[in-house]
Amino acid sequence: MGEYRINTAAPNLTSLCIDHVCNGEYSGRIYHKYQQEAVPFRESSQLISILDSFFDQINYPQASTKYRSFQKTKKEEAPVDTRRREKLQPVLTAEEVLANRGEEATFILHVQYRQNSTWQGKLIWLEVEQEEGFCSVLELLKLLDSALEGE
Repeated sequence: MGEYRINTAAPNLTSLCIDHVCNGEYSGRIYHKYQQEAVPFRESSQLISILDSFFDQINYPQASTKYRSFQKTKKEEAPVDTRRREKLQPVLTAEEVLANRGEEATFILHVQYRQNSTWQGKLIWLEVEQEEGFCSVLELLKLLDSALEGE
């Protein structure tokens, strides 16, 4: 069908396996190179939160801005970007990550940048072999919604 290229060398390459779609929300599993087990999610907001934490943990792509919060931080606590991070080592190959499939749909996500407090990258829908770029998390969610509406 369509043509797409997957950058298997990307450290943050993730496979989004969508297992259930109900009333505009979806749940499933996330796979990446740094963990054997799948990371489950119950809704789209949890999916975004899990992925953002993952990108912070591997420090890729680096965030260009710091998030603001209503919570006060302790003075003795170092800012998040200067804390020592434990270097994660890949435990799966890109091929093993990409081999997983969702019951409803499977997407390969490659976030290339985190600028202006949002994400930019590309999303590949494996079942229809189609690739789309996105310029924000909102646009990413709209792409996922449009794909899952027809399922």
